[in-house]
Amino acid sequence: MEIMECEFSTFTEENLENSPTFQKLSILSRVNPVNTSNQAEIDSALASSLVVLVEALDNKTIRFDHKSDEGAFFRLMLTAHSIVSQPRPTSLTQH
Repeated sequence: MEIMECEFSTFTEENLENSPTFQKLSILSRVNPVNTSNQAEIDSALASSLVVLVEALDNKTIRFDHKSDEGAFFRLMLTAHSIVSQPRPTSLTQH
């Protein structure tokens, strides 16, 4: 599968500030925050979200009108998958 490049140049800071989706994410981040200092909590939040998205894609309940939207969505999922599945040392001390 080829991941398409996405155009961000037409989406301005003002668009972001006025975006209903971004506003909803902002509210949700305050109502149900993820402790970004806790890697296990980050991994758990990303993994549970990723499972729901994979299931929705497999069941074809998420559809895309544009390849660039699909590409952006898959890049987001790939980022989440990479964070969750990357091996981490058990100690912060480097040997």
